[in-house]
Amino acid sequence: MTGSGTRCVAAVIGHPVAHSLSPRIHNHWLAAAGIDGCYRAIDVPPDRLGEAVAALRADGLQGWNVTVPHKTAILPLMDRLSPAARTMGAVNTVLCKADGTLSGFNTDGIGFLKHLNATVPHWPKDRAALVIGAGGAARAAAAALIDTDIPFLMLANRTEEKARGLAADIGRQRITTVAWDALSSAVTAAGLIVNTTTLGMTGQPPLPLDLSAAAPDCVVYDIVYAPLETPLLRDAAARGLAVVDGLGMLVHQAAAAFELWFGAAPVYDDALKSVLKSDLHKALA
Repeated sequence: MTGSGTRCVAAVIGHPVAHSLSPRIHNHWLAAAGIDGCYRAIDVPPDRLGEAVAALRADGLQGWNVTVPHKTAILPLMDRLSPAARTMGAVNTVLCKADGTLSGFNTDGIGFLKHLNATVPHWPKDRAALVIGAGGAARAAAAALIDTDIPFLMLANRTEEKARGLAADIGRQRITTVAWDALSSAVTAAGLIVNTTTLGMTGQPPLPLDLSAAAPDCVVYDIVYAPLETPLLRDAAARGLAVVDGLGMLVHQAAAAFELWFGAAPVYDDALKSVLKSDLHKALA
């Protein structure tokens, strides 16, 4: 499904970017909202970022999404940054205002938390959360969770120094780091477990996490969406634990961007779910 017109009104930039599901998502919403325009993926090599941003600004787009490797590099090209973008040190959404000024936002944390709340509304907030990884996605998840009522957050990464750096940046004395070889003990204390690494993604080894000591009401969230059911989620579901896949996070962060650009909150309906799952199935076939 495409937008109702050929004029580009929004886009995603990255390198590479042809695999992105964002055009599918946003063109579905543009058509549903009756907005005359389309959303497209634009491959921008790192050495062309400044030139591309100037061109997008001149073209009069409502805004654009930013994916790897540009989320950090684009920061100095923004006229304004949202508090979330400052905290995360990354921009994934740009709003281009009528006067040409560019405002940088980060909707990854919003997307993460909205999908969690929509999928498991009563996830355990009275116990610690365990976030595995220390990259941009971990930063988004941790920053979003620190704003909830959880007592504290445990952060584990293969390079513990990187985890300590993230904890120092956003911890507010409520993040503790866990050694990679002590993950089993962290599982016991967690009400929510979040994998933000690429482990479990197609072509990658599975995340080495033993869930046998997880509490019966523990929720397991994997931001990987290719495949949609990772080995971690399969194991969690087999143990009767509630699971949250990564596709919804992608859609919910996209919804926050769409609302910034067009002032309308789009819906993650069954038609869109079907299209995205079909695309993922074809890509992994």
